[in-house]
This record gives sequence, C-alpha cells and structure tokens, in this order.
Amino acid sequence: MTKIYLTRHGETVWNRQRRFQGHKNSELTDKGILAAELLADRIEDIELDYIVSSPLLRAYNTAEIARGNKDVQIIKYDGLKEINLGEFEGMSYVDIKSKHTELLAEIEKDPFNNRYPNGENLQEFYKRVVKVFTEVVDKHRNKTTLIVAHGGTLKCIEAYIRKFKLSSDWMGNVVKNCSLSYIEIDENNEIKEIFYNDTKHLEGSAVLN
Repeated sequence: MTKIYLTRHGETVWNRQRRFQGHKNSELTDKGILAAELLADRIEDIELDYIVSSPLLRAYNTAEIARGNKDVQIIKYDGLKEINLGEFEGMSYVDIKSKHTELLAEIEKDPFNNRYPNGENLQEFYKRVVKVFTEVVDKHRNKTTLIVAHGGTLKCIEAYIRKFKLSSDWMGNVVKNCSLSYIEIDENNEIKEIFYNDTKHLEGSAVLN
C-alpha cells in the first residue's frame, strides 16, 4: 500500500497581506511557524519514508519544521510549485483589478486557456502538478510519503484524486495552511481518501484565527 500525506505550507507574510505569491518567496509568519510545529506534533508518530516538497521556501521551510526529529530526507520537486502568476506576483487582488482590469476579467472568465502575464494558465498548471504527483507515487510505491506544497498545487491533486474538473473559482477554495490530508493507493492505482483538509491539530490555538 502506498501512503501519501499532504499539507500546505504555513501562513506567509503575503498570505496575510492577500498578495499573489506564485513562484515568488514570502517568509512564514510566526503563526505559520507555529502551525508547522503543531503539524510536526501531529505526525510525530507516523513513520515517514520520504518528505517531498516544493522548492519554494515557504513550502520547504514548512517541510523542515514538520520533519521534527525524523531522520528523513526532504526531496525537492519543481513540479510541485504553485501556479506561475507571472507579472501578478507580489500584487494584491485590488491592485491587479485596478491596473489590469480587462486582462484579469479575461483570466477569471477562462483561467484554463488564458495565461497569467508571463505565467501559466490553469490547464498547464494542472498537467504539471498531476505529472509530478504520479511520478512521486510511482517512485515511492509501497512507501509512506509526506507532500508539502501549496494551495493551488493541492487543489490540482484534489481534483485528480476526486476526479472532478477545476472550476473558475478554484483559487478561493483551497485547503487550510498546515492542514493534513491522507490517501492510500493500492497496487491497481485505486485511490482511497482517508481524510482531507483536517485541522484538528491546529484547533485550540491562535493558528486558525
């Protein structure tokens, strides 16, 4: 049985400021660091064979914290990066809507075929993520792996495992920072979802506020 845990990076400064991050880096906030530490406590007794992470610092730093005292290698996969938002990265939605009104409207109407300026469209992003996800599954067959990535990346994986098409409002409907999801994949590649977007390890703290 192949066991896959999935989590999203901790809260970042740009998350708090509601800025588009994409491929750019933004530091974890104190809240984000605390959430990663609580995640480490949650998975302390899970015997992981590998941790697989996006190379973007907000994900990789979360992976380092979540690893805790485990002697486990963290493997970087470029394909797990967030969607490339091109020229929109670092900007707030309000600023984008003000400065790129028509372009933003086109993208929001059809994000599958309209690329972010000098970035990706949703179709390209989905194909990239699914490709690397299936590679990770095949490479770590019958192992237990934690994937640390991004809201959009995990939304693509969710669409793949639940077999639904992403909707145009996909970006506003992603898993919580440092939530935990768990799936099992048998020898016939049948995927069983055990739990998804679980935040019980974060409850009772300031992390969810």
